[in-house]
Amino acid sequence: MALRQTELKLSERRARNIASAKRADVTSESGQEEDVPPIISVEALVFGAHLKRVSEMLLVFLLGGMLAFQFLNWQSVGLAIFLFLVARPLSVFISLAGTSTTWKLRSMIRWFGVRGIGSIYYLMYAIQHGLDQTHAKELTQLTLVVITLSIVFHGTSVKPIMEKFWRRR
Repeated sequence: MALRQTELKLSERRARNIASAKRADVTSESGQEEDVPPIISVEALVFGAHLKRVSEMLLVFLLGGMLAFQFLNWQSVGLAIFLFLVARPLSVFISLAGTSTTWKLRSMIRWFGVRGIGSIYYLMYAIQHGLDQTHAKELTQLTLVVITLSIVFHGTSVKPIMEKFWRRR
C-alpha cells in the first residue's frame, strides 16, 4: 500500500511538472528541460503486491493456528450464519437507505461487507478496556470461527460473484 501511495503521489507531481513545463516552456540554465520526479518501477510494485499476498497468507496461517477444532460448534457456526445472512445484510440495507447505490452493488456489499480485521480490532478494544477473562476467551473463539468461515465462504464465492457482476455491466 505504501508503494502504491508513493507512486500515486509521484505521478501526480510528475503530471503537474509536465503541465507547468509545457505552459511555461521551462528550461534549465543548460538549456535542458527540468527533470521530473521518477515513478516507482513496475518491479517494485510487483514486489509490493507479492509482499501483500504473503502477509495475507501468513495471517491466515496464524488464524488457523489459533483456531481449535473444538471451537467449531453450533453456537459459533450459528452466529456466523446469523451475521452473514441477517445482521450484515440488514445493516447494509439500513445504512445505504436513501443513497443512489444500485441494488446490484448493495447486494454485493451485503454479502461481502467489512470483515476480519475490524472484528479483531473491536475484540481487542473490549479486552483492553476490562472485558473479563471468561468472556474474552469465549468472544475470541467466536471471532476466530466467524473470521475463518468468512474466509472460506466469502473467499470461494468472490470470483464467481465478481465475474457475474462485471459481465452484467
